[in-house]
Amino acid sequence: MKNWSFTTCAVAGFSFSAFGVALIILNAVTANAFLIVLLWMAGVALLIGGSLSVRAHLLWTRGDTQ
Repeated sequence: MKNWSFTTCAVAGFSFSAFGVALIILNAVTANAFLIVLLWMAGVALLIGGSLSVRAHLLWTRGDTQ
């Protein structure tokens, strides 16, 4: 399996983080109707997005930005 490049990690990290924030906004708009489900999904999305962003930063500092 091929390792993910800097660009792939950065875009995927941003996408997951944006999805997590969108779920939090959706939860606020629906007046917390889906509190447990949406917040759990948002937390997981933010965790994945953060870890991919850290991976992208590590690839960038090593110079593997191909």
